[in-house]
Amino acid sequence: MSDIRVVLEREERQIHDNVMAMAKLAAEALAKATDSLMSQNAELAEEVVGEDAQINALMRIVENECREALALQQPVARDLRAIIASLQIATDLERIADHGKSVASIVLGMDGSSFDGPLDRIAEMEDTCQNMLTRVMEAYENRDAALARAAAADDTTVDDLDEQAVSSLTMKLMTAPDVGMHATHLLWIAYHLERVGDRVTNIAERVVFMVIAETPDLD
Repeated sequence: MSDIRVVLEREERQIHDNVMAMAKLAAEALAKATDSLMSQNAELAEEVVGEDAQINALMRIVENECREALALQQPVARDLRAIIASLQIATDLERIADHGKSVASIVLGMDGSSFDGPLDRIAEMEDTCQNMLTRVMEAYENRDAALARAAAADDTTVDDLDEQAVSSLTMKLMTAPDVGMHATHLLWIAYHLERVGDRVTNIAERVVFMVIAETPDLD
């Protein structure tokens, strides 16, 4: 094996490990943000906001690693796809963490005394998104295009739950305007969770591209 090949494989492994670390941080941000909503725990929400800098720093590391691998090692074909896909996946993971941070920021502005609404649907949205994220990162780990497609398919469940939550909250706004701010906060939280499902779908498309050199539309 040539020295260039050894270096490239080592750099790809480092990129891969950092992307997987980003996935762990994104999943934790999402889980803690949702937990802070359900428990109305401001300290937990503040943790999510404060920890966002960690995933942003890791994103910059992945960007630099991918840039150096592309510029210095001149990868071709399969290696090139893996590096490009990893960079795109890292971008979506950073945005998933941003959605978690946004949920936590909304929680910090909520009035816990009016704590009601379609929380069961919101909790199920987060749970489905977490399951999707776990499976799509397993697909990335194992270069499994079929698993990536299967993970993306569950975005329809997230969309359905979002529609149910929005319908319930819209009805509240129409019939009980005194809870308008609370309902609006929950509408925004549902929006951010729905976007997480879309981000995971994007990741699934990157995995398929990495494996078979085709970019499907899984949305």
